[in-house]
Amino acid sequence: MHDPVDLLTHDALLRTAEPRPDADAKLRGDPGYLTDRLRPGQLHGAILGSPWPHARILAIDTRAAAALPGVAAVVTAADIPGQARYGLRVVDRPVLCHAVVRCVGDPVAAVAAETPELAQRALALIDVRYEALPLVDDAEAALAPGAAPLHPGGNLLHQGHHARGDAAAAAAACVHWVEAEYFSPMQMHAFLETEGGVVEPDGQGGFWIGFGGHNPERDRQVLAAMLALPPERLRVVGTPVGGSFGGKDELTVQPIALLLAWKAGRAVRLHLARPQSVDLGVKRHAMRVRMRSGCDASGRLRCHTVDILADTGAYATHGPEVLDAAIEHAAGPYAWDALAVDGRLAYTNNGIAGAMRGFGAVQVQFALERQIDALARAGGWDPADFRRRNLLPPDAPGPLGQVVAPFDGPRQALAVAAAHPLWRGPRRGVDAAGRWRWGVGLALIHRSDGFGRGGPNASRLVLALAADGRIELRAGFTELGQNLLGTMLCLMQRWLGCAAADARPVLGDSALTPDSGPVAASRATTLVHRALAEHAGPWRDAVLQAAAIQLNVDAATLRLGPGGVCDADGRLRLAYAALAAALGEARPVHTIDLPPEQTPSEVDAAHYVFGACAALARVAVDGWTGALRVEQLLLVPALGPVASPMGLLGQMEGGALIGQGLATTEDLSPRGGRYPARNLDGYLIPTLADAPRCEVVAVQDLPAGDRVGPRGAGEISVNIAVPAIANAVAEAIGLAATRLPIAPDTVLDHLEALERST
Repeated sequence: MHDPVDLLTHDALLRTAEPRPDADAKLRGDPGYLTDRLRPGQLHGAILGSPWPHARILAIDTRAAAALPGVAAVVTAADIPGQARYGLRVVDRPVLCHAVVRCVGDPVAAVAAETPELAQRALALIDVRYEALPLVDDAEAALAPGAAPLHPGGNLLHQGHHARGDAAAAAAACVHWVEAEYFSPMQMHAFLETEGGVVEPDGQGGFWIGFGGHNPERDRQVLAAMLALPPERLRVVGTPVGGSFGGKDELTVQPIALLLAWKAGRAVRLHLARPQSVDLGVKRHAMRVRMRSGCDASGRLRCHTVDILADTGAYATHGPEVLDAAIEHAAGPYAWDALAVDGRLAYTNNGIAGAMRGFGAVQVQFALERQIDALARAGGWDPADFRRRNLLPPDAPGPLGQVVAPFDGPRQALAVAAAHPLWRGPRRGVDAAGRWRWGVGLALIHRSDGFGRGGPNASRLVLALAADGRIELRAGFTELGQNLLGTMLCLMQRWLGCAAADARPVLGDSALTPDSGPVAASRATTLVHRALAEHAGPWRDAVLQAAAIQLNVDAATLRLGPGGVCDADGRLRLAYAALAAALGEARPVHTIDLPPEQTPSEVDAAHYVFGACAALARVAVDGWTGALRVEQLLLVPALGPVASPMGLLGQMEGGALIGQGLATTEDLSPRGGRYPARNLDGYLIPTLADAPRCEVVAVQDLPAGDRVGPRGAGEISVNIAVPAIANAVAEAIGLAATRLPIAPDTVLDHLEALERST
């Protein structure tokens, strides 16, 4: 391994960033979102959600709603012909509740009517009688003896434990200890396009289903099971998506819309308004993380104990995987002599938690990087040097002892950040008026990529010459706004030698694309890179052989180029369209089956691939109001070759702003099982006016022989921004933040305490 030499500076990324293929459509306001599919004769769906966070359903009377003129269908759980529950690892979420509701907004009934106004009138006519049940609104209390069970198996949904090393010997060697309890709240995705879409009968007993999501094929299987239909009777389209950030990885309203269309025999459009989206959509898992960390007199990390308690809300969704990720990332990229991590995940009546960008890791990384900074401060060591001397070697086992792909990303990213002028200059100061105090904070993380053991790790893609001569790469992935289309075009040009105009990514349609597995952060980028790097050659050879026959020349004298097949000098000999027309149904089509992205491991939920990122944050603290102003961010992702400069910049800058929101303003902690805000006027997210100056420097180095290729950029900037900002606040005013967001009241209380002590 070596110091990073292959860097793409921010200026270089900007110079090489290609325009997004969907930029013009978005600027015109017509990006093709599935919720915008309006057709004559379409019915309008609406959902009746529970007003109670926890209650028993005694009776549901829909007769008045069904009798209202203009109402075409009313459905309850009794109308479901097949599987009435769904879920990922745990099938516990009802399509429509029939006995118990477990959170505010839990769907009880739904209607389809000729107009949205009629649909709302029909909902008001549905009479549901409830009996309130004990409220479970605290994860600790949910796991206490005697707590009301929310599910038949009790309130402990999932737990995990990992330990290694001699804890007693490691503790005895420690001279400096840091012990703290950290809190991260529920956070909302705040995507512009709330959950919605359209279901249309196809006239042959099947349905076209268009809802933004991550995995159309997985959705198709679940929806078909609900209606007890063969999956081939459903066509599911999941792209493009008007923002997800994890919130649309799971089914929400799709089953209800399909049930309405099935009962009415007509097309139904169902689209949640923001307040209902807040109630029904998933949120980031709230976590309480206790850490006790120690190092010896020389600054060597020795002992680290972690206890994690997470709140999954009413249903499992991605909760088990989120807790697994938290456990796996609790040690970071550091070499501890002894480690013990325990995690528990509880059911409560606090809404529904699920997948969100950062996915369980960001909560523990905030805590861990605060611990590391505090230990460095306790021993008087420079935070960058303290981290460097405690990094794991590149060929070390993974955090859970699993085999991992060798990678020196943490060391390389840290070296770039530590050499930056922002770190080498003054790290704290006060403005001339004495109002604003500023500090520079450092953070370093590694982040797993893809899925752990037991996840849907295999993938299938198809590379084909289409009838019109375009080169198609077909995949079941979806365009979530992450510039997957642009990234695929860049990679197709790189590996096939064609022009962007010759290539056509085909995404997210169960009738046109294979089952490629979920898109999941930047998993799609890594898999497309692997597919082309490993399999473009045979397909390219087939195209050249076919062209050689048409041209009556030796295939060795030809190559693929912009516009078609060229000779060795780059002169066009046969356009792709002409070759496709000549070949007809014999056009080259190659199915690419990718094996799991990881080496088999005996460790459950362990990942094989990791990326890394370092960051510097300059944060100013207002001594009058306690507000935080993030002024500057340096992000140093070490993720291997940049597949798309535009995609990387968008992922890094956008993700950092989500992390900034978690660190400074966003908090959706329920009160009595109810969210305190149900719109964006009461839940404040950072806007462009709050965005800092952001510099991205990409480390492209990979170990010799690496077969993984680019690591994912989809989440890592969220994860790094939070601890970097928290460490900057500590540098500015000495506040050891333990609760997110860092609230103005907390800042003012700290500043007042400082004044009293001086």
